[in-house]
Amino acid sequence: MYENEDEIVGGWGLVHCSAEWAGKTSRPLGDRPGGMLLYTPDGWMSALLTSDPAIAGRATAQAESVTEAGVSGGTVAYAGRWERTPDGAVRHHVTASHYGPWVGVTLERAVDRGPDQLVLTATTDEGARRRLRWRRARV
Repeated sequence: MYENEDEIVGGWGLVHCSAEWAGKTSRPLGDRPGGMLLYTPDGWMSALLTSDPAIAGRATAQAESVTEAGVSGGTVAYAGRWERTPDGAVRHHVTASHYGPWVGVTLERAVDRGPDQLVLTATTDEGARRRLRWRRARV
């Protein structure tokens, strides 16, 4: 077991989620998404993202927008090992997920840090970008 002193270790609460593709930006989890992201010093991580309660019961159009962003039923949940890359990105090695095809996959995210803020950005081969802004959780 190792002790990781990385600045992202700890708990984070989801503040904002956006998806950009073909010049359009959407908020697939709504204006007030919820969620927690945990990084442990010994290399484990867990992510839970939930949609804004205000959009939970909306019609099919909203559900399709959420599905396009890779969110099943307004929820994303996965866990596994994590590591940083030499260029500062983070890799999530998924061992359990709400979405079966992610199990065994490595999800890489660019990392941008500010005071008590963590922004993770995933960019697909097709040029779509998903950005998650997290705030450090406080006791």
